[in-house]
Amino acid sequence: MKRHDVDDVFCVSAAAHMRALLARRDFVGAVQCYETQWSQIGTNACGAQAGDILHLAARAYASLTNYPAALKAARAAQTYLARAGDSSALAELFLTLGGILRDKGELAEAQKAYRDAESIFRRNDCPEGQSRALNHLAGLHFRRADYRNALSVLMDAVEIAKRLDDRRKLAFMMGNIGRLHTFMGDFAEAEKHLKVNIQMSLELGDELETLRAHLSLGYVFLQRAEYDRAEQEFARAGALLATVNSPRDEVIYMTYLGELRYRTAEYDDSGRVLRRALERAEGIASDTTLTGRVLRHLAELAIRTGDFRQAARLAARATAIMERADEKVELGALKKIAAQAGVGVAESLDARQATLARGLFQQAIAILDESGVRWEKAEALVAAGLSMVFEDRKRLTYLFRAEEFYARSRIKAKQDEVSRLIDSLGKQVPASNGAPVRVVADPDVDYLTRCAALERIKQQLPLLNRSDLPVLITGETGVGKDRLAKYYHSLVRPDGPYVAINCASVPETLLESELFGYQKGAFTGADHNKKGLLEAANGGVCLLDEIGDMPLMLQAKLLGVLESRRVTPLGGTKHTEIDIILVAATNRDLELMVEQGAFRRDLYYRLSGITFHLPPLRQRREDIPLLLEHFMARRGLLKPGDKPSPELVHQFLAYDWPGNVRELSNVVSRLEVMSRSVAEGQLHEVARSILAPDHSAEATAGLFERVEKFERELITEALLAAGGNKSEAARILGVHEATVRTKLKRYGMSTEATRLS
Repeated sequence: MKRHDVDDVFCVSAAAHMRALLARRDFVGAVQCYETQWSQIGTNACGAQAGDILHLAARAYASLTNYPAALKAARAAQTYLARAGDSSALAELFLTLGGILRDKGELAEAQKAYRDAESIFRRNDCPEGQSRALNHLAGLHFRRADYRNALSVLMDAVEIAKRLDDRRKLAFMMGNIGRLHTFMGDFAEAEKHLKVNIQMSLELGDELETLRAHLSLGYVFLQRAEYDRAEQEFARAGALLATVNSPRDEVIYMTYLGELRYRTAEYDDSGRVLRRALERAEGIASDTTLTGRVLRHLAELAIRTGDFRQAARLAARATAIMERADEKVELGALKKIAAQAGVGVAESLDARQATLARGLFQQAIAILDESGVRWEKAEALVAAGLSMVFEDRKRLTYLFRAEEFYARSRIKAKQDEVSRLIDSLGKQVPASNGAPVRVVADPDVDYLTRCAALERIKQQLPLLNRSDLPVLITGETGVGKDRLAKYYHSLVRPDGPYVAINCASVPETLLESELFGYQKGAFTGADHNKKGLLEAANGGVCLLDEIGDMPLMLQAKLLGVLESRRVTPLGGTKHTEIDIILVAATNRDLELMVEQGAFRRDLYYRLSGITFHLPPLRQRREDIPLLLEHFMARRGLLKPGDKPSPELVHQFLAYDWPGNVRELSNVVSRLEVMSRSVAEGQLHEVARSILAPDHSAEATAGLFERVEKFERELITEALLAAGGNKSEAARILGVHEATVRTKLKRYGMSTEATRLS
């Protein structure tokens, strides 16, 4: 027998023995076997068999957290397998290599290894392996707090699992997708996927996965402040714990339950549950993130009960654990606790202590901003907004940002709580020049609405009077972003200039000179000095519409202007000080653009300090009669004191307005032209030829959006027929008046929109 054949036999025998040891989780024995057998084979080893034994050795070393040895063995295995041309074994090795690199903290290299594994599995037409590689890659993105990419990769893995009809893997992935949506603050999607996870896991008889899904769903309800529903899910999880032996999940269950208890002010019960969770966690492993999370929640409890010294001690211990694990979300939450504890411990804050607390709050918000975990960020924003270490206007900024998240996530209890804080604090904040807030009565300047969400925005705007904080307005095209900017100008700087530019309509080559101006001779054709629009807006408000279309190079320059409050024209060296309020508007998802590298993260954070989202017209139909009357009056289609006919209002309410307020205004303009050729009172006949029901939006809407739209239309029509009388509307609909009142409140509808005379 030749030497290399002997070596192959040694390798096969050693590999079989090591595989058996790994199956028994005897990692020390597997390493000893490898080190003994490999020394016998020496440098003569070759082929796939040698690569196999080195791969097993890498797994054993990694399980013992000896990552240098694991990486060395994995790289050697890669060389042998590549030479042997065994692509299937090489793909499996790349999965192991990715795990080693991930645990060493070399995340970019780990991502490359997982991508290589997925690519090889795909070329070999091995969907099962491809699905595993994608799952590992999704987990890596999750660890990096890159939730959007994690979700994208996981959805690819789901498609493969569907083709394989692997229901167990599908159930598992539905749970992970739900948890990703939870971290991203998309609670409706989280609830939907976790309920699928529960249903599939029940069908499969997988009690452990069912338990974990109930825990995750309970946590979604906890974050939505739906505490009764959270209690129900945790009770279901607790019942399953009696039959499933999973100490780790038991600790998670008690941690969640302890958090629920302190959020419902049951502090004694919370303390008992969390202390029991800490004891169990330390019994499993005292220095892991499992223990660190319990310590964090004990610190949160101590803050709520006023034991600030204890909170500081617990937070410091948890921070040491989370720093080693690089758990950014937990670190952000712990920075917030440290700031609160520091303020609470001091009997009277001196300048140094106040500066330290401000720094901790700002670090917490920045870390959570970067992580993309919106719910924890909102908690930190509220804590900063309540802290006296910031001046009142900064506190308002933090509270506005938190309120916007709660409003978007439909967490009404938290939204109402923050709204009350804003109202209370707003009364204490005078205009910087002592001037009263101007009340706008001119309908050509006012932002006309009966939508509760928009009325709330209008109430908030005066609180920013004379502030120089940037404002970001988001919403679909034609929704009225520019009109809200003009209305804001009329409130905060009515005597200053109002300058607007659409970044999408100006060629990239001209946008820089339009914004910043230029000096004579700066470029060919610059035969005179020209003041830029930013300088022209000095003392007033500047609207940068469609800012998502601004080139990256100009984004960097704009950020410099916002930070320095100075502008330098092209070709110039002299700076001009400017005092402007910047309003940015966009119909694009800037957060997604940041993730894709198409919009600067630092500029986005600077602009999004105060963000107002304007809902489309189809979601605020109570505004349609008001806007119709306004535009008809402006076009001379209504006599003073007259109202649009009920038939015309019904036609406008039935249309979905994809172009929003702008489209409604244009339709009224067409009515004005066409009205000259019809008899008085027949405008609704003309409108019928212009408006055709649009079902495109309905075709892509989800079930709940369709139900909401249908209920809004029925209620609006009944109230119109009843002249705004809720009792009569309830009779028409065949329901109790309380049902009508509940629906009106849920959808933020006003009966004023239904009074036509």
